[in-house]
Amino acid sequence: VIIAAMLTAPSCFGAPPVDLKPEAIQGYVKFQHPEGDHFTLINIYKAFKQLQQDPYCNEERWCQDLFLNHAALLVADALHSELTDTLKRIELPISAPAFGSRTNTINIKRALLAGFFMQVARDVDGSGNYFILTHKHVAQIHPLSAYGAKSPKLGLPEWVLFHEHTFSEDNCLRTLTHITPEEFVQMVPQYFFYNLPSSESKDILQSILNREASLCQKGKSHKEPPEDQTTDRCVIQ
Repeated sequence: VIIAAMLTAPSCFGAPPVDLKPEAIQGYVKFQHPEGDHFTLINIYKAFKQLQQDPYCNEERWCQDLFLNHAALLVADALHSELTDTLKRIELPISAPAFGSRTNTINIKRALLAGFFMQVARDVDGSGNYFILTHKHVAQIHPLSAYGAKSPKLGLPEWVLFHEHTFSEDNCLRTLTHITPEEFVQMVPQYFFYNLPSSESKDILQSILNREASLCQKGKSHKEPPEDQTTDRCVIQ
């Protein structure tokens, strides 16, 4: 729910002057999550909510110091409350989140792939040139991403799910999360996969599907689910 609210609201990242951009990027580093930008948004929202509990802290000053958009965070907070109220009103099964757990990470990625399976790209040369599977266009990661050129500590993942492609502005992918090709083929609808244009990336995915089909024929696909999986249909975060 946090991710949905943060993506629906205006960007929480400010627009610092060019001479202050290095400081802004350094400020964002403290929120970065190794799994990617969607998880970073959770960290930012949690920090903002924690700050609201401190009566001696100035929210606007905190956002200004970290080059965050205070108004956007307020909108995201309001959206989160509305979404939470809606879930409760329609009695959708919910459970408390387990931030930082492997189960939580897997469930978030599965939810993202279920909704954004059309927005997946692969680094084709290991240098940050991401091939978008749907239309064979190559783009780069936005510098403010956790995986951007200015934040090398996380490295560049081979496969990513992205929220936005700013083709006309700077040809960058924004808000990315690292995924594996195995996770992708598990969640992508068959009609979508088989209609993807031919490419090396599609061949890689097809080989994974063929391998899984072979294991299934040998009776090895009926394994017990990992213990850290959860059957919760919805998790408020």
